[in-house]
Amino acid sequence: MKFFSSVYQSFVSLFYYRELLWNFTKRDITARYSGTILGVVWSFLNPLAMFLVYLVVFGFFLHMRLPGDDSFMSFVLYFSIGFFPWAFFSSALMRSASAILDNRNYIKKVPFPAEIFPYSVILSELVSLCIGFGILIIFTFFVKGISLVIFFLPLILIIQIILTFSFGLVLSAVTVYFRDLYQILGSTLMVWFWLTPIAYPVEIIPQKIKFFMNFNPMFWMVNFYRDILFYKMSPDVWRMIVFFLLVSVIFMISIIIFKKAKKGFSEML
Repeated sequence: MKFFSSVYQSFVSLFYYRELLWNFTKRDITARYSGTILGVVWSFLNPLAMFLVYLVVFGFFLHMRLPGDDSFMSFVLYFSIGFFPWAFFSSALMRSASAILDNRNYIKKVPFPAEIFPYSVILSELVSLCIGFGILIIFTFFVKGISLVIFFLPLILIIQIILTFSFGLVLSAVTVYFRDLYQILGSTLMVWFWLTPIAYPVEIIPQKIKFFMNFNPMFWMVNFYRDILFYKMSPDVWRMIVFFLLVSVIFMISIIIFKKAKKGFSEML
């Protein structure tokens, strides 16, 4: 009962400070691109540049193609559907990991929920994902066409945001106590990228290993997105419900971890 009470209080507090959260999100977006000519467009150009590098390596040099489909455009679409959600996820985690440390002056002086900071940087990173998905949907329309199952896309996006909030909260709290975590995170995300079938098709994963892929939440996310945009079919409803419930539980646990950890923030900061 105490567990659910703490989670409920956290949601109530966040709702009360929703305007402040929105202001910090806008401030983060503005501060990141102030003085630049292209402004917020850079939030899409940076992951796009990385996307093109991977595409050249796998698409041209290694001649990676999908099983039974030798079309280069099909591979580009397959790869991009997995890459852009991953780019948002990895960038959001890297930035949220240092969110508390970067705003230590606010936390030490102003009495409001510290979780606003990881939430705000994740929401600001969401801008690049929305831009990426807008372009991706147009690209999908010309390569594969669009079906009505695209209406599932917002639901999958909400699940990914909750998942990112969960990891972001825990990372931002732990980094306060263990500063090396930020450096370790970069290498961890690189390994995580290769453990997720983004640059290679799911079909080439050996059957013995595929079972362990189910413990990778981004494996689920990428498959949901590909079901909708690439294969034009609705995701498995029961699988989606189970994953949503699992992510919701992880999110509630992350709130409790953050709440316990922030009691020592004033001493560590």
